[in-house]
Amino acid sequence: MIYYLLLPVFSLLLLTIQIGVFDTLFFGKIAPEISLILVVYAGFFMSIMRGGTLSALLGFFMDSMTGVEPGFFLLSYALVFLICKVVAFNVYVEGRIFALGLTFACTLLEKLLIVLMYEALYGMNVFSDMVTVSFMQAVMTALFTPVFFGLFLRLEVLLNVWESRLPDRL
Repeated sequence: MIYYLLLPVFSLLLLTIQIGVFDTLFFGKIAPEISLILVVYAGFFMSIMRGGTLSALLGFFMDSMTGVEPGFFLLSYALVFLICKVVAFNVYVEGRIFALGLTFACTLLEKLLIVLMYEALYGMNVFSDMVTVSFMQAVMTALFTPVFFGLFLRLEVLLNVWESRLPDRL
């Protein structure tokens, strides 16, 4: 239960760090998407209920913080979570290289969805403008995946230990 109470706080903190710190460090161009790494982690290692809630909340907060069409990140993060969950059911996903590759593919999928959204809603072809930046951002996100997977694993263990120490009478 404590997981669902702390989830909005940690999600908002993570997105604040992603948008504030990483966009500043990487000049807003090729910053890694920590929220997408967390969604991929949730697809691999969390239950459907916990991971789905986390993905939906991250997508909602990301929609609220950015100026993209409402519901875009909610839909794309849910799609990425479901793809990762299906892959996790069918493939042994403990290897870092596999997680790195799937994060790279999911980042490119999200960028492809952005291109398709601009084409469908506005009639703008932004593919040629986004190719190099999207590829570099996908590479940066994939390179940061092992670091953040370890960090998320430690944080999840810490939350589970704290949750197991609480008395049942609350």
